[in-house]
Amino acid sequence: MLRYVFSLLLIALPVAGCAIGPDYVRPELELPQATDTDAAQFAPFTAADWWKIFNDSTLDRIQTEALAYNRDLTAAAARVEEARAFAREALADRLPALGIAGAAGRERTSLWDAPPAGSRTSDFFEAFGYASFELDFWGLYRRLDEAARAELLATAAARDAVRLTLTADVAALYFYLRTVEAQTRIAREQLATYDITFEMYRKRYLAGYTQELDLRRIEADRLATAALVHRRENQLSQAGTALALLLGRSPAAIVQGFSEEGRALEELNVFPRIPEDIPSDLLTRRPDIRREEGLLIAANARIGAARAAFFPSIRLTGGSGFVSAELNELFTRDAHVWNTAAALAQPVFEGGRLFAREKAARARHEQMLAHYEQTVQNAFRETRDALVAGTKTAQALEASLERARAMRRSFELSQKQHASGHISIIDVLDIQRQALLAEIDLADARRDQLDAVIALCRAMGGGWQESPDPVQVY
Repeated sequence: MLRYVFSLLLIALPVAGCAIGPDYVRPELELPQATDTDAAQFAPFTAADWWKIFNDSTLDRIQTEALAYNRDLTAAAARVEEARAFAREALADRLPALGIAGAAGRERTSLWDAPPAGSRTSDFFEAFGYASFELDFWGLYRRLDEAARAELLATAAARDAVRLTLTADVAALYFYLRTVEAQTRIAREQLATYDITFEMYRKRYLAGYTQELDLRRIEADRLATAALVHRRENQLSQAGTALALLLGRSPAAIVQGFSEEGRALEELNVFPRIPEDIPSDLLTRRPDIRREEGLLIAANARIGAARAAFFPSIRLTGGSGFVSAELNELFTRDAHVWNTAAALAQPVFEGGRLFAREKAARARHEQMLAHYEQTVQNAFRETRDALVAGTKTAQALEASLERARAMRRSFELSQKQHASGHISIIDVLDIQRQALLAEIDLADARRDQLDAVIALCRAMGGGWQESPDPVQVY
């Protein structure tokens, strides 16, 4: 009877609990001395909102927009759901299969062997419940389930990596746009100054008070500054459309570009002190490392699954139901039937297929191990570079600020000395040209430090505080 089959399956379930093959152990790598870095100024922010350290409401808003509409992130989230479905499917292979079936029909039977000769037509009705279960003595399905769950976690980590890359790219492109805006404004202000100077010297030249050489030198610097304005305006337009694309906006909105107002480059929050130490939990912070470790765990589990295929498989089946020639007698005691069976299958000759599968599984494990080790190496390289860049860009910014102040003062003094006749207009133009370059370089230096903070947050996996986001496997 079916209840006996269920009892047999319940007894068999705990028996099928072992699994052959290597259990996963995290690879031992020679890591640098890592400590808990002092980053109190970053502490309020997590990997989910690390960009809020810049305190720009426009940046906060467009990050939310990118996370909602960016197509790469949407595809990554769909891949997580796909991996979750595969994990559920792998779990189903470890559980009994239950089902019901029914049939009704009419059949014709020959009666030639029994007088009177002829045939007989009769009805039949069937109603069955059935169950089957493969005893996982060697852990084949347990290893496949382990691999599927590890791949799900790896896919979720890959989604987090896409998210981190997206938010970092949005911040970097936003700061680039603000930098080009500042440089365009600086170039336009300088161009306005050149316009005034050129018009004044043009009138003096026409009146015969100055040489054409001075006029043409002023005109050349004016045209060079006008060309700089046009180049920056072009870069500003391209940055706007690129940012609109990254935010997942419609084609119509992309054509319009990006016109939202925000904090000026000079007002953006830049931290003067960057942490100097690598956090002790860097291996668990970075989503790319979590992804590679998940794939490594899955590859390790598939070695066990390939090895388990060499051993016998045992399948238990059973059914219970009713068979009757009359529908009104289908569920009577006399119509009750049942069956149980156990089947054993042992591979004997597969033409080397099983050995090839195990060899392929071990080779894939070696690939995943190499990828994991390389990812860890790259993580520490990026973190080290980001820490150094954070310090050096701050020092470079300070030097650029002093240079810009010095050139502003030099330009003021040169104008006074030229007015009093102590220096020529050529000297003034040279100082003005250097002052313009100093202001442009200062804007670049501000952006470099902002990019260094982005790179540092990205290298740390998004911030100094982990945002809990557990992945539900089933």
